[in-house]
Amino acid sequence: MKSAIERRTEIVNVVNQDGKARVEDLAAQFNVSSVTIRSDLSFLERNGYVIRSHGAVIPNSGVIAELTVNEKRRQNAGVKSFIGRAAAKLVKNGDTVILDSGTTTREIASNLKSLNNVVVMTNGLDVAMELASASGIEVLMSGGVLRKNALSFSGSQAENSLKNYRFDKVFLGVDGFDLRAGITTHNEQEASLNRLMCKISEQVIAVADSTKFGKRSCHMIREFGDIDILVTDADIPEEYLQSLRDMKVEVIVVEKDR
Repeated sequence: MKSAIERRTEIVNVVNQDGKARVEDLAAQFNVSSVTIRSDLSFLERNGYVIRSHGAVIPNSGVIAELTVNEKRRQNAGVKSFIGRAAAKLVKNGDTVILDSGTTTREIASNLKSLNNVVVMTNGLDVAMELASASGIEVLMSGGVLRKNALSFSGSQAENSLKNYRFDKVFLGVDGFDLRAGITTHNEQEASLNRLMCKISEQVIAVADSTKFGKRSCHMIREFGDIDILVTDADIPEEYLQSLRDMKVEVIVVEKDR
């Protein structure tokens, strides 16, 4: 049976694809009661994913659009560089780590090259290429289906390749970081892979520049405070900073002159 997170993620996907869905149809599709579906829809509406109307549900057009890798690289490139440098300091010689795909995690990779006896697993093609010349780092690729606009691998093959591993740390790049919606990404398969990455890692570290706060994508990776460390810049909204610290999340705030 699917978990609540998996079912809710798939509900959002169905609604976005079809443009509209009825409670009864969703209950039949997911083999759960109408009460369960209404609870799911209440959660999704509160968090801004869908809009409920007269026994049906429609997409919330406020969800942010996905950008290509090249578009992402042009956004806040300097800030991402500082975040990547700070996050890389959390990796020590001998560590085993996962670097999620993304422009900020690629910046982490570029700052790891002087380390020794480090194992890096990644689903990011450009992340792997960044580390190809690092003699002290063993690079593992997840495999799977390549999403060309994101240069990332995902899918069942990618997940199966990770299931027999355990890692010290995972570094997550995210598309949205919202108080209610949690940590989200655009692609359903990548979200599923990210959840597995977190499950097989001792420490979960999110890297996000301040433009990601208050934004949401369709597919949830983690609840808002369900991480160990966040590395971000000084423009993080105060309510986010305080909420995370109240939830015992370590927040590393990077200044641009570091």
